[in-house]
Amino acid sequence: DLVFKIIFTATLGASLSNAMQCMHPAPAPGYKDELYAGRWYEVGKYQTAGGAIFQAGTVCTIATYNPYQDQNTGGDIGYSSRKNSPTGNFVNATGILEPMEEPGHFTQTLEFFGIPGPSVDYNVVWLDEDSAIEFDCSEHIFGFLDYCVHFMSRTPTIAPEKLEAMKEFIAESGLNMQNLEYMPGDQNMCWE
Repeated sequence: DLVFKIIFTATLGASLSNAMQCMHPAPAPGYKDELYAGRWYEVGKYQTAGGAIFQAGTVCTIATYNPYQDQNTGGDIGYSSRKNSPTGNFVNATGILEPMEEPGHFTQTLEFFGIPGPSVDYNVVWLDEDSAIEFDCSEHIFGFLDYCVHFMSRTPTIAPEKLEAMKEFIAESGLNMQNLEYMPGDQNMCWE
């Protein structure tokens, strides 16, 4: 019995010491709330199973950021999508982005049916006039983690060469830590 406890404790300790941890990437150079503000269409993502729970089977996904008045004071974030088809039931979540030490780095807390969910580390790692990449990550017990890399555009479509440049940026940054398969966003017939 004592030998089992020692082996179990050693195994658990070893697995925890080798556990994956969230990366904390630098925010997009020159991040400004006013550039990130407004509506974004999700054109694709890398997403772990745990990160995908609320987005499973959704299409027409958008994110909308409404910053508070002062620069880098955070703001409201909202997500909307449809279940299975452009006419399916809405799947929505709202929450807040609380600023961290650098502009573009936040703690995100979403509410589901009025109940606050766990906070996640939220990072805008790419930002220009017409595209953005958001990386969020949360660590769980026993070294498990969930992360999402969201590729977003100001329009429901994105030029293929721009998307490839964004995917290459993520590959070089190492943010797709588990080498997840890319999942294109479905914006077909959503905005007609």
